[in-house]
Amino acid sequence: MDSTIPQNLCPVYPTPVAQPEVRAKLYELLGLPPTPPATDFEATPGQEDEAGLRIFHLTCRNSLGESIPGIALIPHSDTPLPGVVCLPGTSGDAARVTHPHFRRLQPEGGPLLGWGRELARRGFAILSLTLKGTESRCTSIDLWHSENKLLAPYGRTQMGILAEETLLGARVLRALGGVNPARIGLTGMSLGGNATWYAMALDPSIAAAVPVCGGVGSMARVIHGSRINQERHSAYFFIPHMLRYFDHAEIVAACIAPRPFLMIAPTRDEDMPRAGVDDLIAVVEPVYQSLDCPDCFKVHQPEGKHEYRSEYFEWMVAWFKQFL
Repeated sequence: MDSTIPQNLCPVYPTPVAQPEVRAKLYELLGLPPTPPATDFEATPGQEDEAGLRIFHLTCRNSLGESIPGIALIPHSDTPLPGVVCLPGTSGDAARVTHPHFRRLQPEGGPLLGWGRELARRGFAILSLTLKGTESRCTSIDLWHSENKLLAPYGRTQMGILAEETLLGARVLRALGGVNPARIGLTGMSLGGNATWYAMALDPSIAAAVPVCGGVGSMARVIHGSRINQERHSAYFFIPHMLRYFDHAEIVAACIAPRPFLMIAPTRDEDMPRAGVDDLIAVVEPVYQSLDCPDCFKVHQPEGKHEYRSEYFEWMVAWFKQFL
């Protein structure tokens, strides 16, 4: 591997954090404001689709004042439904996640379209947001990198804003009629998967989550992995100072357990080496066992690369049917 990062690199100022303090430190590292942004949003009801789903087009704002577009789909029900915030990858947006047709963009590959709408057809209220960092909101990679550089002196991070927008989406979904506010889950692919697991770690009210190819495993393994692993991520992925305190496994163990958490991590996912996922399993699995809820943590490691396959969707649906 051609890298200037030595394999034996260690933090200069390692600072262990006791388990009860991990979430507070994570808030600090991600640079989330102590008070969440207002949950104000504007929603315009649209027509029902062929499956009878009520469609809402909405916008809300993050703490930087940026507008976040979203689409909610609410099935008709006599009782409040579980809700799921569905988050796209970098090349996606809310329109793709809620596309009327559930299919791959190409027969043998490409993004999976319409998976959020299909989840709504299966009986869940869903809200999809076009996240910060997606191509439709990030007009150029140069501006994305420049923003990351300019936010850093203020202690703000783009990953923190992604998590903030995700949790804002959860609050908006709770506020929509027909949704059970105590049964809110998160799921997302790639960029959306990163937002999913960080947001769940930050907010104990999230009931369950499923990151798909979500970059969760070990930041250290990415840094010391292949050039492909390193270059797949822009600077937003690498939270400053984080490895002084903990890696992904310690966050999941301290801030997500014992809540239901399903990871879908293909063995050849370019975003996260398999060794990083294995490191996390070795730490997190015993924690769930010690809390007497081993069935609430599961990792699917199918053979494959960084993509969203239809069987991954079925695993996600089954998880939410079981735990939401």
